[in-house]
Amino acid sequence: MSPLPRTDVSVADPLTRTASDPTGPVAACLDARLPLDATVLGIGAFADGALPARLQGRRRRVVALVAGAGDDRPTSDRPAGTVVVGEAGQLPFADGSLDGAFATGDYFRPSTLDPSRGLAELHRVVRPGAPIVLVGSAGDDDVTGMCGGAGGEPLGWFADRGFAVEVFDTTIGFRDASEAHEVLAHWLDGCRPLPEPVPLQLRHRVFVATVASRGPAEVRIRGMRLAEAERVGSLTIEAYDRFGTIEGPYRTFLADPRLRLDTSSALLVAEVDGEVVGTVTYVVPGDGEWEGPEPAPGDCGFRVLAVDPDVQGRGVGPRLVAACRERAGEQGRHRLFISSMSWMTRAHRMYERAGFVRRPDLDVMFPGGLGVIFTLDLTDEAEERFPAPGPVPPEPPWYADAWAT
Repeated sequence: MSPLPRTDVSVADPLTRTASDPTGPVAACLDARLPLDATVLGIGAFADGALPARLQGRRRRVVALVAGAGDDRPTSDRPAGTVVVGEAGQLPFADGSLDGAFATGDYFRPSTLDPSRGLAELHRVVRPGAPIVLVGSAGDDDVTGMCGGAGGEPLGWFADRGFAVEVFDTTIGFRDASEAHEVLAHWLDGCRPLPEPVPLQLRHRVFVATVASRGPAEVRIRGMRLAEAERVGSLTIEAYDRFGTIEGPYRTFLADPRLRLDTSSALLVAEVDGEVVGTVTYVVPGDGEWEGPEPAPGDCGFRVLAVDPDVQGRGVGPRLVAACRERAGEQGRHRLFISSMSWMTRAHRMYERAGFVRRPDLDVMFPGGLGVIFTLDLTDEAEERFPAPGPVPPEPPWYADAWAT
């Protein structure tokens, strides 16, 4: 899995800062495309620098996203300030809460990264029909030539995803030779020698790609049909492989949902625009697929939650979790109990936003590593029905020993 770009503007590439073009054609293009009387999101290396200052005014508010994770990430439905801590692939905004967004080249580099998740997040948080504008290097200029190639991003990648793409010729200028030497030395980072004398101007080709937001996905949850088993299995493997390749019998289990169809209470799928894009297996104690002790610190749960990577970030995962919760409520269940591999941190954040509580006192070891436990009380009676959190053992027990009946 390619790493998701996360740019902290305090340590951003000086060349990118210099290239922000606050008074040139790129800024003018963004100014024309982003709505007025609106709140727009800026992401990338100069998201809180000169460019937002050029775009912000009495009739437009620019909120800058800077890198961060964990408890530092805001959770309010609307942006609370002009600078927000978050991640490109897990934007801390509610569905459709922004009136537009722009992102710089450090956010989308399809030549070296997989930005699908970040793009899906932009479609989720920007209201339907509002603009999403991406800016990056078009290559074939002095800047990319200094690294010995044409460089730039594959513009067809954006066109294939519905973007209208324009290319602008701009100039990067330095105040003097000292500034040029410092910036270019930082940028080249020893990969090639600096030209002598250092240039005070560089020709730079920049693309601006614009698309109207699709908005969050309209998700339909229903039971899986047997004819959809192959599709469900393939999207499950693709989703799990984003975290690292899984081998052996568990991969076979993930790839064939028919193996758990008769041993679970429900095998659900998420459908968007007529296509199956997600799945989850709902279980209760007594099901063959139940994972946990019996009697358990919960009386229902779910397993094998997976979302097609191409639509991750559009609310499909939370809808699958909500469907399990709704089913539990209809059955009069009192607490959801789930286990998850320790490395599935993105799923953990989704569970915590849904109200689940980490239970390290119940963690276990699986053949594939540490299994972390979450619970969610569904009724006021849950605390009385199930054991309270206990001491955390020095080492998590083997799952078969901890769950033996």
